[in-house]
Amino acid sequence: MMRALATRGMELLEDIASGAAPRAHLGQSSSTAGSWERLAGVYFGPTRQKKLQAAAVTAGRGLPVAAIERIEKHLRKLSRKAAVSEWELRVELCGLRGTVDEIDREAAARVYAHNRQVPGTDNRGLRAFRGGKNVDAQGMSTATLTLPAGDMARYKAHLQVTADKLREADPSLDWTRAMADAAYQHGVGGGQAGNPPPPVPFGVMRAPDYVTYARGEGGDTVFGLSDGTTITGREWVEKGFAELGYVGIFDPVEGGIDLYRESRFANDKQRMLLKAETLVCPYPECTTPADECQFHHLTAWEYEGETNLANMTAACRVHNGRNDDDPHAPPRNGRFEREPGGVVFHPPDGGPPRVNRHPQRRLSAMGLLAAP
Repeated sequence: MMRALATRGMELLEDIASGAAPRAHLGQSSSTAGSWERLAGVYFGPTRQKKLQAAAVTAGRGLPVAAIERIEKHLRKLSRKAAVSEWELRVELCGLRGTVDEIDREAAARVYAHNRQVPGTDNRGLRAFRGGKNVDAQGMSTATLTLPAGDMARYKAHLQVTADKLREADPSLDWTRAMADAAYQHGVGGGQAGNPPPPVPFGVMRAPDYVTYARGEGGDTVFGLSDGTTITGREWVEKGFAELGYVGIFDPVEGGIDLYRESRFANDKQRMLLKAETLVCPYPECTTPADECQFHHLTAWEYEGETNLANMTAACRVHNGRNDDDPHAPPRNGRFEREPGGVVFHPPDGGPPRVNRHPQRRLSAMGLLAAP
């Protein structure tokens, strides 16, 4: 059963559909068993799309059940007006490979890419505030806030301004508690809205041929923002940010070279280039956007590492803090290193270097330069 869960999810669903694996033999809760039975019905039940169903089954062999569940979760959100059918996209998503979390994020990104091309699509109707009703054993209550990605990024940016001030006043506060205090202060009216810098378009120019193209979707251009969201050229114009604010020149191997603007400050220039280079913390499977990252010396300052673009990257607080800075000490957590094509993570077990496959990183400067 464990092997089937890990790598033979499609075979398990086939056994469920055929009756070879009845619910009583699955050893799972009723809700989990019921979910698997519904999946089995999708991939092995009656349908008018027999050819596409067979193609999806073939493409999905080798996936764990959990990955197939994530794929279906996102497919349910595909707009009926999308240019691709649910079955066509199912075949594509079943061909994804990676960890369950990587497949989950990639599937979400691809469904969203199709949905955002549907004219008149407005996801603001999905915004919600849930929870806050139950109290746990420590007297705490949890709620969730759902907003369009751009609205959430702006909300977090305002909270970040207040959270930074709270941490300056009380250095013992970690980031999560400071953000919680900031949210509470703003929510009850005790805090003033912060003034984060507005988003600024960032053009990527390739050295030496100065290619300036970003990824296209439906004839439009998609920009990756360092707050973890994306925006099309059309959306940008509608929001009033039509003028290009920054142009960064990047080498496909070495990374950031220079940033051009009328007023230049070395520290600000480095921060902007490092954010644009990765957009997301380079640690595998990390989802922290570059705006929330710290600036990490690949060769630590105490080991004569320099503060320059070649020796730096944007990394989240957790993975920056865990990095093995001493190159001569026994490895414990692994370390970041810059290799041709960008920053990679070397695991402590001596295995091959790993990269973060987050979909947002394809829209980073290095991701755009690596695209065919």
